[in-house]
Amino acid sequence: MLEGHISRAFDGALAAFHIRVVEMGGLVLDQVREAAAAYTDWQVKPAEHVLEREREVNEYNARLNEEQLTLIARRQPVAGDLRAIIAMSKAVAELERAGDEAKKIARTVVAQGGRPGPGTSRDVRHIGQLAVSLMRSALEAFDRLDVALALEVIARDQELDDEYAAGLRRLMTRAMEDPRQVSIALEAAFALKSLERIGDHARNLARQVQSIGGDSQPLPDTAMSGSAQREP
Repeated sequence: MLEGHISRAFDGALAAFHIRVVEMGGLVLDQVREAAAAYTDWQVKPAEHVLEREREVNEYNARLNEEQLTLIARRQPVAGDLRAIIAMSKAVAELERAGDEAKKIARTVVAQGGRPGPGTSRDVRHIGQLAVSLMRSALEAFDRLDVALALEVIARDQELDDEYAAGLRRLMTRAMEDPRQVSIALEAAFALKSLERIGDHARNLARQVQSIGGDSQPLPDTAMSGSAQREP
């Protein structure tokens, strides 16, 4: 779901664990993208697809938590390896929470409480694109253990926060102009908040790259697996 799986010089089971976390990230990235698009276009089927695949996200989470415990019990890692396992486990938690936010957005669409107006849809589309871009970059940084890219993600989260605040102000202004739209505006505010939180989870994922690869450099392109990249 991302371009390649570039692993540091982890050996065996630890390298495989790293790759599976990235795979889970690809699934969550897809969930976020599809949920935001479903809300923007007010399409029930894509939203239902997000809800159906939530089970896969939860299965990844449970399986990776078990693998983490197995790695620690069998390998008794120390120093860098232990730090990497703990950071990857925290990354899994951030991805699971981002998936939960995508689920919340999808549920709003499936409930069909009230379609947002064009102005609100534009705001959700824009903030959704920022959230997807931030999550993609965070996953690429995690895949490559690229600390420089991780630092960019952390800095860019402020842009998403600013756009969220501006979008929320516009939403409240529209609601005050037409009180009949208050309930729809409230649901839209929750959708915007979920996208802002997804950005926070992307930022926190990037912070785990610092924990794992503070002294590492991105590997050359020859280490890539060559899987296809999909644009947000």
